[in-house]
Amino acid sequence: MSDAARPAPAPVRRTVLTLVAEPVIRELLAQHLKEAGFFPVGAASAGEARRLAGEVLPDVLLLDPDSADSADLAFCAQLPEQVRIVVTSGAPACCTHVPNVSLCLHKPYAPRDLVAHLNRLPELPAGAGAVRHASAPVSRDGTGAAAPSRLQRCGPLEIDLDRHLITVQRQGLRVELELSPVELRLLQCLVEQAGRVLTREVLRTRVWGEGAAVDLRTVDQNIRRLRRELGEADAGDLIRTVRGIGYRLGVDAGA
Repeated sequence: MSDAARPAPAPVRRTVLTLVAEPVIRELLAQHLKEAGFFPVGAASAGEARRLAGEVLPDVLLLDPDSADSADLAFCAQLPEQVRIVVTSGAPACCTHVPNVSLCLHKPYAPRDLVAHLNRLPELPAGAGAVRHASAPVSRDGTGAAAPSRLQRCGPLEIDLDRHLITVQRQGLRVELELSPVELRLLQCLVEQAGRVLTREVLRTRVWGEGAAVDLRTVDQNIRRLRRELGEADAGDLIRTVRGIGYRLGVDAGA
């Protein structure tokens, strides 16, 4: 297949963790972020945001320090340097009290303006909370022919790594899954070792990195979310728990 005929890889979706106490505003931002191609994750308090930051590995932390629930923001200084911190505030001085701010957006602002600013943030280094894909290699004969699409299949699941596309096939229907980068990496690990048991420690290392300060319960929480997404897509009971050890993807599940 020529380069012209091959579908272009889908852009990687950046995960945006929004720390906004007001539920209506939080939902409004999530809707606009999702429509713009981001993966929004909402938090109502600093404590919840601190916990989720370790679980979902966000590319961007969007926070509103005007809320009383967002008063304790010391955890921002402990985030990896790749996380872009964006502050929305009615008081410009608030931005000086939050560490490592990349952008300060003053209220009032339109959601479309926020999206435009996020799209203009510098590109993040590889591995900073999102799955990055290398360009297709040049063929050995030097013709520049594109490499075959990297597909992984297991039962009803199909993962197209080049297009960042996960689908479930059931009774002739194809359902596309919208997974966070962390959930996608978990699924990739399980598919690559389908039928084998992966301990929670192994999954933590492969998904969050060697030496990551992530509790093993975080692995369980993300597995639960992944199971819920697969269940809603009618993918069957693919992920099996091996009590006291870890998880495996059943090679016969849904086949």
